[in-house]
Formats: sequence, C-alpha cells, structure tokens
Amino acid sequence: MTSIRLENVTKIFGKTVAVDHVNLHIREGEFFTIIGPSGCGKTTTLRIIAGFEVPEEGHVYFDDKDVTFVKPYHRNTAMVFQNYALWPHMTVYENIAYGLRLRKVPEEEIRRKIQYYLKLVGMEGLEYRYPLQLSGGQQQRVALIRALVVEPSVLLLDEPLSNLDAKLRLEMREEIRGLQKRLNITTVYVTHDQVEALSMSDRIAVMNKGRIQQVGTPDELYFKPKNLFVASFLGRSNILEGRVTGSTPPYTTVEVPELGTVLRVYTGDKQFAGKVHVVIRPENLEYSELPAGENVLSGIVESVMFLGDKVETRVKIGETSLIAYLPNKVNPREGEPINLHIDPDRIALLAG
Repeated sequence: MTSIRLENVTKIFGKTVAVDHVNLHIREGEFFTIIGPSGCGKTTTLRIIAGFEVPEEGHVYFDDKDVTFVKPYHRNTAMVFQNYALWPHMTVYENIAYGLRLRKVPEEEIRRKIQYYLKLVGMEGLEYRYPLQLSGGQQQRVALIRALVVEPSVLLLDEPLSNLDAKLRLEMREEIRGLQKRLNITTVYVTHDQVEALSMSDRIAVMNKGRIQQVGTPDELYFKPKNLFVASFLGRSNILEGRVTGSTPPYTTVEVPELGTVLRVYTGDKQFAGKVHVVIRPENLEYSELPAGENVLSGIVESVMFLGDKVETRVKIGETSLIAYLPNKVNPREGEPINLHIDPDRIALLAG
C-alpha cells in the first residue's frame, strides 16, 4: 500500500490558476474522493498525482519518495478515465492484456490474471467480445479490470460513472467500493456527484477555484461544514443569517430574523459571537404535533413534492421558506398549517 502527499502544489494554465497551493495527505489503502464543481481543479489534481501534469510549485510524494518529476509509467499507478478509453479494435482480453504485455508478463500469467478478474466482476465468457458489443456497465468493468490487473499501488478514477444510467451507477458504485476494499488499494476518485462521494469514500476533499475547502469523513463534511461553500455544495441546506444572543455551554442561542424566532444550537466547546450563518439540513426538520416549544417552527405548507420514500415540503415560516424532507405518513398538504421541530444537535453554525 502507498500513501500520497501533496505539499503546496500549484498548477497554472496561462492566466488560470487551476490548482492553488494544495496540501493533501491520502492514507494507505484509503478510498479518497475529490469533489467540487466543474473547473474547480479536481481532475488537474488527479492528473498531477498520475504524473500527466507537472506542477509549477510544490511536491508530490508516494510514501516518502518525491515523485513530482517521475514519469507516469514509473509511478506504478493505473487510471480509469471518464470515457473508458478502450481500444475499439481489440477484444476484452486484448484490452486487459495490453498493460501486462508492456510489462513483459508471461502469457500464462496474463491468462490467469484475466480469468481471475473477469470472474471477480461476473464477466466470464465475454473475453473475446469487442467493446462495441458490450453494455456501458460492462465497458466500465473492463476499464476497471485493465487498471487493476497490473496491480498498481495507486488507483486513480476520473468520473468513471458519469456516462452510466442511474441503476448502473448504483451497481458500479457498490462494485468499485467492494473491489477496492478486497484488494486494499490506495484509491483517489474524482467526481462531481455528491451521492457517489458520500457513499463510497473513507474521506473527501471538497475543492473550489483550485483550493481545498475542507477535508474529512462524509459525516464530518455533511454535518459539520467549515464554510458556506461546503454547506451549500454538499447536499441541500437551509442557510439563514442569525445573531448570537447568548451562550450557556455547550449551547448557544441565536436570533434568526427571517424566521422571527430564536433557536437553541448545540455548539460544544466552540464559541460564537455576533453575526453567524445557521445551517439546517432538510432531513433534520421533523414534523411536530406541538404548536410551540424550543426550536418549534410554525408555518404554512407552500408546496409538496413526492420523492418516493419521503416528501420534499416547502414551508413558509416568517419571511422565508424552508425545505423539509418529511415521511410520507405526515401527508402535508399545500395551504395547511404545519409545525416543524429541529433538534439543537442537528443545527450547524458558521461564523460570519
């Protein structure tokens, strides 16, 4: 297994700073995801790790070895691209064997490895088909096997599921995650899909405009965002302006003019004063039968959207509207009054 470290890495294209003084530490055997909007620098960061791009500043380390200027084919990495990059004139077997033959692996060993990996992903008997004879999911599996079969110390994946339909994306998420855990390969995954990032990753780095905004586990990023960008980018949030009116550790009271009320927020040992932003996830707003009480909000249902296992409900409260994900059994109806409760532990505060 290999750890990866980026120290003060910067990459510039013309007048555009694609990667801006990035520092990252990716642990051995970790499934690490880089997520962010288009153009944020996540793919460029991945290409720097692969060796396809050389930074203007900073260094890249594999374990304690500086590989900043080491050629890609000397880094023992393998990359799965967004468009799969399979040779259309080669069979599945030949596509997978290509990298092994470059490494002078004996044909008998190549045959054994290919059969092992094809069985691992349920594609036995398809080795002599061509890419155009395969479904999108099968092509993705071939691209993944081709990367894994050379036994890389680092696996790099650049939005590999973006061309698949919703059902296949779900299947491939589970398959990639399962393979990575069984093989215990240090993996760096780039995506703009929040569900992929949250469901597959050990840790996630959120990027914006070439800079790392926050690094943490999925639940840390989701429930404890460090800034407004992370709070608004990762999942849906109700973000309101507030003002701290008091503190009795571990709780802080915040006046929220838009809601016309004061909220009690669990803040632990953190201290807040003055203006703050209040972040409330839609799933943390619960239906309440009580019309009043601590952190109970009364409003009028503006709209209801059926989402299968829940209903997305927009509720007019004070001068604003909040989005709440409520169970179907609540059966909210447009124009009717409703009371919502938010647990103090389920509210995030951001300074300023």
